[in-house]
Amino acid sequence: MNNSKTVKKSVAVIIAVVIAVVMAATSVVCVALTSSQSNGNGSYLKDAKSVVTEFINNENYNNYSYMDGLFAKANIVSVCVNELTSPEDETAIAKSLGLNSFIVTDADGNIINATEQDKVGKSILDFDNTKEFKKVLKGIAFKSTTEPKAVEGESGVYNVMACVTRSVGGIVIIDINTDTYTTVTGEKLADECKGETIIAKDGKIVSSSFDLAGATELSSLGVTDSMLKAKDFTLTVNDNKYTLSAENVEGYTVISGTVKEDSGFNYIYGAVVPAIAFAVMIVLAVVVFSAVSKVKEEIK
Repeated sequence: MNNSKTVKKSVAVIIAVVIAVVMAATSVVCVALTSSQSNGNGSYLKDAKSVVTEFINNENYNNYSYMDGLFAKANIVSVCVNELTSPEDETAIAKSLGLNSFIVTDADGNIINATEQDKVGKSILDFDNTKEFKKVLKGIAFKSTTEPKAVEGESGVYNVMACVTRSVGGIVIIDINTDTYTTVTGEKLADECKGETIIAKDGKIVSSSFDLAGATELSSLGVTDSMLKAKDFTLTVNDNKYTLSAENVEGYTVISGTVKEDSGFNYIYGAVVPAIAFAVMIVLAVVVFSAVSKVKEEIK
């Protein structure tokens, strides 16, 4: 009889200790998860800063890579096309290089071949979009490009013309739509960040993962200097509230964060999770007591 009571008491103590340990562990986990959420902006901002820092460090290389890619295509045309090249071959060459068009001139700037055959026999000085390459024709520069222009309706795509000299005299001018210019502007940087991110320079937005509906400056979003200096701030974009943090990275304003959570008691981690853990332990206790009782009955 005493042994039975001792067994019951021992089992009760063990179960009580297990429940206490599990509940304590659950509390620690819930606190850690809540803390992780509250500190989320710091990790998002850190990630965004690293993306912008890498972009700044690679700025010269990105610009070189973009320009070199354009000139490489123009040089291929220079090697492959002359006054005897057929229109069919020109079309095939332009397609394989992803070009809209190209023209080839002699040493005087007269067009000896082109994807647009109606330009053959004319001079580059006859067209507004090609006469600026006269400096390359005259040897003042070896190669040149126009200022990229955004293609309407195509995000991140730009139209640009590039010009190189021919080894036999004259120049080649290509016209191309390209998305590689975004590596120079940095306009896709925010898409590489883990959090919702805005990157600006001198108040003008360079890149954003938000749909800004045409907004081009931080001020138009209601972002003030005091907000940027704060540890974090709330910003409403498209009826959604976000908790964001900001920092300056070599002249770039980096803002990153996530959807704003309700402040105060966290119902999930403060009530639901502990309640589930407690219920599980109660069920476990009942099972253990039942098993012990069954064993005692069998012994009797």
